[in-house]
Amino acid sequence: MTSLYAPSADDVIQRLRPFGFFFEKSLKDLIRGIRSHNDTPEQLELFLEGQLSECRQEANSSNMEMKTNAILKLTYLEMYGYDMSWCNFHILEVMSSNKLQQKRVGYLAASQSFHKDADVLMLATNLLKKDLKYGGSNDVFKVGIALSGLSTIVTPELAKDIVDDLFLMLNSSKPYIRKKTVTALYKVFLEYPEALQSNFDNFTSKLEDPDKSVVSATISVVCELSKKNPAPFIKLSPLLYEILIDINDNWIIIRLLKLFTNLSKIEPKLKGRLLPKIVELMDSTNAASVLYESVNCIISGNMLDENDYDVAFQCLEILNRFCNSQDSNLRYISCVLFYKIGKINSNFISQYDELIMKLISDIDISIRLKAIELIEGIVSEDNLKTIVSTLVKQFVGDEVAIIETNRGTSKEIPIVISDNYKIKIVNVILNICGMDNYSNVDNFDWYNAVLYDLAIVSLDLNEDDLGTKIGNQLRNLMIRVPDMRHTTIVNIIKITSLDSVEVRLPTILESCIWSLGEYATYLENGDALIKLFIKKGLHMPHSTQDAVIIAVVKLFSSWCTRNSDQIDYIKDILEQMVDFLTQLNFSKSFEVQEMSIQMSEILKLTLEALEEQSDEIPLLLSDVLPSFFNTYELTPISLGTQKQLPKGIDFDIDLPFLSQEDLDNILDDQETLAEEDMDIYDSDRFSLVSDDKNYGHEASYEDGSSDESETDHFNDTYKDFDEEKYNEERKKETLSNPFYLDEPTGDGNHYKFSDILSTDNEQREKSLNAMEIIKVNDNSHGSQKINDKKKKKKKTKKVKVLADQTIVIPGVTEVDASSKNNKSQSLPNPISSKKISLRMHTKLEDFNFDEQNKNNSDEDQALEHLRSKFEEQDINNDNPNTSNEDEVIVIKKKKKKKKSKSKEDGTSKKKKKERKSKEGSLEATPQL
Repeated sequence: MTSLYAPSADDVIQRLRPFGFFFEKSLKDLIRGIRSHNDTPEQLELFLEGQLSECRQEANSSNMEMKTNAILKLTYLEMYGYDMSWCNFHILEVMSSNKLQQKRVGYLAASQSFHKDADVLMLATNLLKKDLKYGGSNDVFKVGIALSGLSTIVTPELAKDIVDDLFLMLNSSKPYIRKKTVTALYKVFLEYPEALQSNFDNFTSKLEDPDKSVVSATISVVCELSKKNPAPFIKLSPLLYEILIDINDNWIIIRLLKLFTNLSKIEPKLKGRLLPKIVELMDSTNAASVLYESVNCIISGNMLDENDYDVAFQCLEILNRFCNSQDSNLRYISCVLFYKIGKINSNFISQYDELIMKLISDIDISIRLKAIELIEGIVSEDNLKTIVSTLVKQFVGDEVAIIETNRGTSKEIPIVISDNYKIKIVNVILNICGMDNYSNVDNFDWYNAVLYDLAIVSLDLNEDDLGTKIGNQLRNLMIRVPDMRHTTIVNIIKITSLDSVEVRLPTILESCIWSLGEYATYLENGDALIKLFIKKGLHMPHSTQDAVIIAVVKLFSSWCTRNSDQIDYIKDILEQMVDFLTQLNFSKSFEVQEMSIQMSEILKLTLEALEEQSDEIPLLLSDVLPSFFNTYELTPISLGTQKQLPKGIDFDIDLPFLSQEDLDNILDDQETLAEEDMDIYDSDRFSLVSDDKNYGHEASYEDGSSDESETDHFNDTYKDFDEEKYNEERKKETLSNPFYLDEPTGDGNHYKFSDILSTDNEQREKSLNAMEIIKVNDNSHGSQKINDKKKKKKKTKKVKVLADQTIVIPGVTEVDASSKNNKSQSLPNPISSKKISLRMHTKLEDFNFDEQNKNNSDEDQALEHLRSKFEEQDINNDNPNTSNEDEVIVIKKKKKKKKSKSKEDGTSKKKKKERKSKEGSLEATPQL
């Protein structure tokens, strides 16, 4: 039987607590339990739910020790995603505890739980004010805990209420409190910039604090604030410069250099004073951190000019040492600065080609990503092929990094090349080969082979932009390099014939199909391509269908003029084209609909004319349709020229394009033009077939020693011509030429030219050789084999590349015409559109300190005006000589001995006198 006076279980627990005996689970017990129940997610979740319910019960306890223990465990569970905002008021109770350890737990939980809760912060304001008061003894640490907690939960309303207390604490006798206050003011200024405006001098006075830690904290806060808004700190430059000269602490020097980097971006005048000091600092120190920050201050602070080679080379020498370091982090940040120097002037880094090539093969992929951005600064005609071959090898090569272990053995680790890095390699290769109008490319056969390899590699990369860029390069080669159109069009057909190119790299087809249509004269059997596009065109993207429609019509126009005798076959092809375009009339794309309807109507008119005139091709096919595409030669023009064309030009729709007289002249000249075309065709056949077999005849013809006619030459040549021997020698010549784009052999991504026009691998209507598709009637190729022996001895001559033409438009100045085509000789900015920015926007960035000063000055002027007005009124009242007819002032003195009138009469007279006095003063003021 228990006694009535026996202690209860709670009493026993309370008595044992002072001796360190606790019966609740502590944070260590919670962590052990989580580790022991971590076998399955379900088991862990069940355990955490049980612990959370126990914490709820302990948080509701009146015992502060138990409540603090529960809050501490909830703070840990919050990292697992459990919300603890329900216990905010319990956290306030723990924060208000007098014990330092409990208060510390409370502020820690508040930093994770309050989350801008206005109600809780309203209750916490008075508590913060109380904790921020220094009362001696151990209050230093209490104030430090309160300041640390305040910086994590501050809001604009809380900052407005607490800022006065913080500035009072800047005058504390304890350096620790001053330092913590300065750091806490950083978050206050971000949320409440008006506090910095009104207390700027009080805050910046800590730069001259006798304690070095306070000065360091102030410089750090000013440096961080200048990243948000550097304008208000420009006037501190003289003081900061004196600190930079006198200080010996490397940490403070680094923070000052970062601060001057931010200030010099908006104040160029700082360069004259800072640059010599920074250069002197670079010569006098060996600390890598100070050297790096000095170089970064010069580059990022806009202190390096395009012609300042001395400073640039001094910075580059320091970065060169860093790039050869064993520290991968130091190599990476040095690559970043190398790129920034190259953006200023690419000639600065041109002599560091060996170093950049070494960084391209670094074992760290992140360093490679930065190093390949430097290639454009070192590329030249001599090293272009070496750079491209080094980059292309990284697609297929199995690279291995050899790492030495602590035991003295080496370990091989394979280097994994990501797809993002491969995409960047393709972009860099295209940029360095096409820069400055292909000035670095001396062999376009080699460049065509590179484009083919890049197209094959891009099939496995999920990036649509690569197909567009490779297609643009092929199109530019066709336009700008006329001598290589034969080779380029072979390359285009090889690329468009790759398996699944319509699915894996469809964006390359638009430019390729456009090139095939624009230069259809290089293709003998355009009818085969027309059939191929008709079969595949309905399944292509809408952007590609636009190009297919125009390309089909161009191919038909070119092929039809050379095969005018095949009337029935022309009619059959024309009917297939009309059916194809009719299906596209119902496309979902408006542009495809419009283009297909226009072309189909033209072809329908052509088909009607062909049915009426069955003996020969009609005028629409012989003259009108080719005139749509062959009237003007396509040449490149400078960027922005089309935008300068005059707007608002009036057209007379009723005016006919051709008068009756012009039409008759065209019909009369048709036969003459046809005869001239026939003569040109015969001469092309002669130059094509003669080749190197009749080099002697051709030389004698040029010297005028032979009187034979052109027909006799052709007949004699054809009579002695052995076709089998010619084909055999041609095959040997192609095998011996390393730059000849012949049929690839083997497996993988190599394709035969016989498969070019096949729609699939199972059904092929026609197997064609690539040379049957390409029309080799170019004069430059006719004499290629004649001088074959001479070309082997001499260096390959550089082909002509067409430059952009500048069209002079009346009313537009030359400056306007080239304003959008100005390119600085520097590295371009890397593509960063897909990056995610984690930068938080603050009120300090949008705060205009100049506007606040203007508003304050306006208020001061208004206040001064009001004061002067009242002073004038006082002077007017005190001056007895001031006369005013409209002003009547009656002043009567009271007599003590006589009896006063009634109280009401006295009151009324007093009011009357005051009213007259006011009216008089108001009327007298304007006259003064």
